[in-house]
Amino acid sequence: MKTGNEYLESIRQMNFSLYIDGGKINNALEHPSVRAAANAVAATFDFAHDPEVKDRVITTSHLTGEPISLFQHVPQSVDDLVAKVNITRYCNRSLGMCSFRCIQNSYAPMLHITHKIDSKHGTSYHHNFVEWLKYMQKNDLLACPAITDPKGNRKIPAHKQPDPDMYLRVVEKRKDGIVLRGAKLHQTGAAFSHEKLILPSTTHRPGDEAYAVACAVPGNAKGIIHVSVRQSQDDRRKEGVEIDLGNIKYGVHECIAIFDNVLVPWERVFMCGEVEYPDEVVGLFGASHRPTTGGCKAGWADVLTAAVQLMAEYNGLDKVAHVKDKIADMIAITETMYSCGIAAAVRGFELPHAGWVSDPVLANNTKYYASKAVFDLIRLAEDITGGILACCPGEKEMKNPEIAHYLERFLKGVDEVPAEHRIRIVRLIENISWGSGSILHSATHGGGSGQACKMMLYEFSKFQPHREMAIRSAKALAGIPV
Repeated sequence: MKTGNEYLESIRQMNFSLYIDGGKINNALEHPSVRAAANAVAATFDFAHDPEVKDRVITTSHLTGEPISLFQHVPQSVDDLVAKVNITRYCNRSLGMCSFRCIQNSYAPMLHITHKIDSKHGTSYHHNFVEWLKYMQKNDLLACPAITDPKGNRKIPAHKQPDPDMYLRVVEKRKDGIVLRGAKLHQTGAAFSHEKLILPSTTHRPGDEAYAVACAVPGNAKGIIHVSVRQSQDDRRKEGVEIDLGNIKYGVHECIAIFDNVLVPWERVFMCGEVEYPDEVVGLFGASHRPTTGGCKAGWADVLTAAVQLMAEYNGLDKVAHVKDKIADMIAITETMYSCGIAAAVRGFELPHAGWVSDPVLANNTKYYASKAVFDLIRLAEDITGGILACCPGEKEMKNPEIAHYLERFLKGVDEVPAEHRIRIVRLIENISWGSGSILHSATHGGGSGQACKMMLYEFSKFQPHREMAIRSAKALAGIPV
């Protein structure tokens, strides 16, 4: 398995071009914002070589029997599902942000669905996906899930859009493969991932055949154009400062991936025109991915809560009753998010010809709860931190010899803690709350919006075994004949 440095070197050799800051660079890792995000991924590769955690990160492939990273594993039991939530919490607690390692959540759904398509249509998608997955496991690669389409006018289906490229589509079928045109948005980690796993983002109907596509392409495939997005605090990494970053080690990077006639060989195609299956892809991916939110946001919240506790100590307020009460609220929110993810995992089930996925009702409930709960977390964090969160001088002012002695005096809390330590914690809280590492938007839209989760909650709950019993009970208790 790769070390962090081996991962970084493998990405460097791919020479990802990236449009950023008004120009184009030929190796994305040259940019400080991209490098900070890639450093976070590198840390997760190093976990496999860390004596304290490697036993939790290394497992056995059910396909080859060889040791592989847990991040490449298809869950084969409830224990595996629980381990997935736990390692995500560990990663995000270590990094204070996203770990970029959620791709495994698509593996079991795609193994299941490709087998279903093959059984009906005589295709070879399942074999293709298995071979691609073996390749990923053997070479310990990172893949970016490419799901979100531009969508255009959300009221009309893909094939009726005025611009036909509002959903990624197949524009040509050739002897050597399919040709893709369109874009995928909100691509977390795309500029430093070895592969892109392309999946449909929504339900498709007859007429949308060109848009019902799933496949894998190298991250730097010919015809893919990466355009960096602009995020809060981007410029701070270019200013040569450290304190103002908040998280001085790691960062987040997103981009738009434009597909300008990208050729995908047939052996890397997992769906092509079977419009009856994207709906199931979306539903099962949600059931597989959304419990991870419980561990993901809990890990983030662990760091935020710890930072807030330190801030209370630095302000001399750590023994005050209402401050302890608010920190207890933060802990309760954190553990509830985590508990939701664990519950969904424990109620998981096996998909034929695939692996295990979490209970879809509890999975979507995990993400729905987290999408709202993080706002309470941030409110409590800002309440305890105080006005300094929005009114803090920059590092260059802190180190300006003409005024540094004033700021050391007037930005201090308790006497035994240097002002710089207090300001560093302020910046970390800022970073996690609404800076470049913000938990807010990640929890709101990452992995699906709260509304999408509620829709899935409603639909999947119809099939719960106790649902019919509850209806009969309601009628009987109200005196209505059953």
